[in-house]
Amino acid sequence: MQFEAILDKYIEALVAGNRTLARDTVRKMISTGVKAHDIYRRILFPAMERVDNLYREDSIAILIRNLATRINRFITDQIQSQLMPKPSNGKIAVILSAESETEELGAQMCADLLESEGWQCFFLGGGVPEDEVTEFLGTVKPQLLLVYGSTPAGVPLTRALIHRIRDIGLCPLMNVLLTGGIYNRVEGLWEELQADLYAADPVHVLTMATESNPRLHVPQDPMSPKRRRRLVTGPISIN
Repeated sequence: MQFEAILDKYIEALVAGNRTLARDTVRKMISTGVKAHDIYRRILFPAMERVDNLYREDSIAILIRNLATRINRFITDQIQSQLMPKPSNGKIAVILSAESETEELGAQMCADLLESEGWQCFFLGGGVPEDEVTEFLGTVKPQLLLVYGSTPAGVPLTRALIHRIRDIGLCPLMNVLLTGGIYNRVEGLWEELQADLYAADPVHVLTMATESNPRLHVPQDPMSPKRRRRLVTGPISIN
């Protein structure tokens, strides 16, 4: 199957606001035996990124980006029911995202794929205060905290959240995974923020979450040489 040609057709439907054509394009793939997992990987997520890039390049207006993103989310909601869920693996993931439509959709895709692998997911979205996040983590005790995307202004908030979690010894066997948005555009940013894992897309998130062993985190002296070295400040380039 020529996925690139189908992706181009699907994106054309999205930016034209043609919900029917977008839906029919995906339905045809399903009717020919394409698995929902592959539709996420080859169509839905690449289309989301392509639309966002078109907007960032000033090739489309914000109205078109929002329209296309909402149609893509509508299709994603339908395809989610086609994912074949595995039995519960007993693991919990908490998912945060930036507050934009695009990054909420990317986070939703991550949640969908993790749930299909037996994870229990709590999708909190964006704009949740740090103290509420830490309280919730302490209650559900997840194995994974996934943060999808951020604006440059939001990066210090992610840094503060990760440091807070480590400083108080909260969920010491929980991995923190960053993906999407600025974390895909700024190489090595996830390491500067002291996350445990990075993934380039939702399918890679699934692989990293499934295959990575939890790391034991012990509360660290904030003035230790290691901690001082990792507290990087200053302007962040997003080119």
